[in-house]
Amino acid sequence: MILVASLLSIAPVLAQDAPAIWRDPESGCTYLKLGDTLSLRFQRDGLPDCPDARHETSLLSNGQAAVSRDDVRDVTRAIEGLSRRLDDLRREYERRGRF
Repeated sequence: MILVASLLSIAPVLAQDAPAIWRDPESGCTYLKLGDTLSLRFQRDGLPDCPDARHETSLLSNGQAAVSRDDVRDVTRAIEGLSRRLDDLRREYERRGRF
């Protein structure tokens, strides 16, 4: 019984297709293909898996540094804070019966 249950529990995992890797011959970017869907593959540092990605994002046209990981983290925290405040405001309106 335990063997049958464990086999049935892994059945959905076995039914999933493994993503195929496809490289665009023109740009050299790598994509993951799952069924009919293509999605860009990213490196561990968050940059697209393209040959020129690091060079293109390292400097802007005026020579200034591109957006850093700290900048993205700060914006993400600000958005999360605003989302929490909106949730608090929504709960307050629901409490007052206005929403």
